[in-house]
Amino acid sequence: SRFGENNFGPTCLGSCDRFTYMSNSWLMLMRVSLACLALAPSSMAKPKRSPPVAVEARFKERISTKLHSALDAGTDHLAWMLGVRSVGDKKPSGSTNTFGRYELELSGEQQKWRKSCEEDIDAEKDSIMFCVLHKLQALTALCQVEGAAEKYRPGVMALVQQLLSKRDVIVPGLGLKRSLLPIANGLEAWFYEKKPRTGEYDISVAVQAAAMLSVVQCATALSEKDLIKDIQSWFLALEKMYPRKTWGELSFHSNSILWESFVLISTTIRQDSSFAEDIHEFVGDFESYLQAAFAQEPKVWSFSGANAAVVSWIAEKKAERKKKLGHTVDEYMKRWKINIAPNMNTSLMYTCGPMQGVAPLLLKRGADAAELVSSVLGLAEKDVDLFQIITKDGEKSIAAQRIGEKILGARGRTLEGAFLRDAAQLRSEKRLSLRIDDTAQCVIALTRTLKLVEDLQGVEVPETPAGAAPSSPDRGEL
Repeated sequence: SRFGENNFGPTCLGSCDRFTYMSNSWLMLMRVSLACLALAPSSMAKPKRSPPVAVEARFKERISTKLHSALDAGTDHLAWMLGVRSVGDKKPSGSTNTFGRYELELSGEQQKWRKSCEEDIDAEKDSIMFCVLHKLQALTALCQVEGAAEKYRPGVMALVQQLLSKRDVIVPGLGLKRSLLPIANGLEAWFYEKKPRTGEYDISVAVQAAAMLSVVQCATALSEKDLIKDIQSWFLALEKMYPRKTWGELSFHSNSILWESFVLISTTIRQDSSFAEDIHEFVGDFESYLQAAFAQEPKVWSFSGANAAVVSWIAEKKAERKKKLGHTVDEYMKRWKINIAPNMNTSLMYTCGPMQGVAPLLLKRGADAAELVSSVLGLAEKDVDLFQIITKDGEKSIAAQRIGEKILGARGRTLEGAFLRDAAQLRSEKRLSLRIDDTAQCVIALTRTLKLVEDLQGVEVPETPAGAAPSSPDRGEL
């Protein structure tokens, strides 16, 4: 499909030239930055890690403020979608604390919310399993935002406790239950209903890993690590569900999603626990398998794999393995720059998916990372400008204009901060809707991009001499 076509209102409204100009300006300024680094004294000992990329301090402050504002709005919308309540919320609970809402249909005369995975999904275009995965991803995304779990502590705790509730009890809003695994004594697995109201259940390694990650991430964010005590048995069940001989049955990206989940869990739990010992051994074997597949297939790429490689590289203490992981990070960066980005119409398309992997890659720093900083921050800003629904100060964002006055009039306040995918992606998925993962993906991407912004070195630039062209805080690198 051709990105940029839009049968659902304007996607650019004359902004494309501005983004192209900004990108070109940043790239030009980046070359100057690299030249400055090249002129640095060479007598100094080579550091173990490359120095941070230098950017103009005003630019760093501007982009940080903008992305933080977008993240706050997106996080609040995600919390509303999940139905979680904030500290001090005295309103009647209604449908809250039940894994809330899933998808708002935007077509037809009646725009309705699809809420529960077990009852409301459109079985022709979606499935209970994907609904479960999207909602669990949203909960994890919320808990990864600094301070968000505490802000919504009552609601987040309620959802986590539902995931830890009694065996064989359906989790409301998910249609999911935890039961004993038939192939192992005493080990519990998550079972999802295959089709609504059929009573037929199946297991999924992806659901198992997603549930584990949600509980670990949220329990940690809430400083309630006692809630993690049962997760080791879930992991042991996962090993039974997904033995090495079956690893090749999933795609590289699907396996990379699992790898990312395992890495995030293994780097979060207590490192002196038996659980850490078990999962580290598994992660080592799984990582080796995926690295071999990555080396054998020069065209494969995964944003989950990219983030997993970076998190592993940062956490690794052993020099030899850290070096190997560093090479993997470099290769991910190279493939993005040469194979992936040039074949994407990034100026018009929703890129919150790939940004989840590209932004962390740049934390490794170095010349390749420095070269990509401006374009990556441009993509993050473009995703906010084109795809986040904002209606404040009497102005409507481009995404809000795409939604239209009718829907905004009926539901505008509840949609504030949500992200809407580009028209081409919606057509490819045969839907015209706003779904929970559309916002969750951007919340994750913004969280990781802001870590990159924090890693940049802000440099004060001298005042512009009289008569000279003034500099702009939109121009990033020095």
